[in-house]
Amino acid sequence: MLAPAQRQITDALSTVARDGAVRAGRGLSGLMGQEIAIHVPNVRLGTKSDACDAVGGEEQVVLGAYLSMTGDISGHVMLLFPEKRAFECVDLMCGQPIGTTVESDELALSAIGELANIVGSAFVNALGDYAHLVLHPTPPVLLNDMAIALVQSVYAEVMAQSGDILMIDTVFEDHSGETAGLLIVAPDPECINLLVREAA
Repeated sequence: MLAPAQRQITDALSTVARDGAVRAGRGLSGLMGQEIAIHVPNVRLGTKSDACDAVGGEEQVVLGAYLSMTGDISGHVMLLFPEKRAFECVDLMCGQPIGTTVESDELALSAIGELANIVGSAFVNALGDYAHLVLHPTPPVLLNDMAIALVQSVYAEVMAQSGDILMIDTVFEDHSGETAGLLIVAPDPECINLLVREAA
């Protein structure tokens, strides 16, 4: 059972996530020239271990990208896919049959980086509008390693401050099918306070 403050944070960030998904879907559809919808069926708080479990376990090889947000507050955003799901996303973005992409080549990495840029930037912009903040996403940094290595390396400082991060299940869908990834968000404590006040 979530404490009232945690429920407020989760509800506020669920609203932000849904808005970000709509924005990202529009941006991705415009880029690809085909309709791609993005859904966020589940938004929850969790630990580093929960984040690893959500992408297949600590030793699961994942692809994705990391962005930080700067401006009125700071924070961290990471979009991760288990390798198979990442390849499915590349196929979806390229209009190819699912199963066409089978390795992390230059095209695959470029596609995942662009996808993370669109999704991460849309979330950061939606968060800024919701909390009335000026925020700027940094360019994405590509990630390709075991889940535990990525989560530990990128979030070591954040985890030292707070045990919980926000995990957003992110589903990408077009006419040919769907695939899913995990959007991980770790805003700084000041952002959490602002969200609680905004949601009150």
